[in-house]
Amino acid sequence: MKSCVLALVLCAGLVAQTPVAGLGRIVQTLLAGFDRYDILALGEWHGQIKLDSELRVALVRHPDFPKKVRSIVVEFGSTTAQDTLDRYINGGEVSKAELKQVWKTTTQAENGIWDQPIYAEFPAAVRDVNSKLAPDARIRVLGGDPGPGDHRSRENTAVSVLKEAMGKRGKALILYGAAHFYRKVPADYLASLGEDTGIASKLEVAFPGRTFVVIPLGWLERPGAVVQDVIPDFRKFDRELRTGVRPVMVPLQQAPFRDFTAEEFQGRTLTTCRGAGGCVSVFRGSKITLGQMADAGIYVGGDRR
Repeated sequence: MKSCVLALVLCAGLVAQTPVAGLGRIVQTLLAGFDRYDILALGEWHGQIKLDSELRVALVRHPDFPKKVRSIVVEFGSTTAQDTLDRYINGGEVSKAELKQVWKTTTQAENGIWDQPIYAEFPAAVRDVNSKLAPDARIRVLGGDPGPGDHRSRENTAVSVLKEAMGKRGKALILYGAAHFYRKVPADYLASLGEDTGIASKLEVAFPGRTFVVIPLGWLERPGAVVQDVIPDFRKFDRELRTGVRPVMVPLQQAPFRDFTAEEFQGRTLTTCRGAGGCVSVFRGSKITLGQMADAGIYVGGDRR
């Protein structure tokens, strides 16, 4: 068994307790995690923090990434534009207008989420990495969102695409909004989701114990429609960390981070306006903890931005 030299890498069934500070060391730790896990579920906050993009680009640009991972499933790509994405990633001639159809044909395109430059920067980074690799060693990026004519639910589509990738090419990275990876949410909210009850929970059924879930942590502004919520006190994180370097990868299966509540630190990531009392966090009044939601968090700091 390989020795455990970086925090958060599992050795002999144990998780090291030391947080990992700095983007470079976080990337190394995530890569080392593939020695134990087959799937890294890396959540993001849809362009609200630049670090999400910086982290995933740094990860795929690391020289060890293509040695460990050959498939990446992304939320910002549709299944029906896969041929275009494949041609682009492998260095083919693809116009900007044609490339945009990769995300313009997703179910979420009308929200304008994917129009931010960071979502074009990621496939461009993988294309650059692939240009230096032999054809049989290249990374494949797969759209996980159902495009026109694909009538599966969003999360069922993602899991189906990932299953196929795993069967053909082994280990995989999956990039989606963090809420898709929450392992636990309030029961009443879960009941409202239909078939899309969480990618992480679906992966746990398909690949038991083989997925490592990482979510972002840090200050988010209160959604405009929400009148009142729990204001997160990130001094609880800062007091426990022995470094001023940010970001920091923190182990959510270790105290005290494990016991911090989702209502306080993830409440603003999921809100609902269905109740009679107006718009609130779905975690309002919930006792769900961060340790129940994910394996690790990328803490960017608690400063208001």
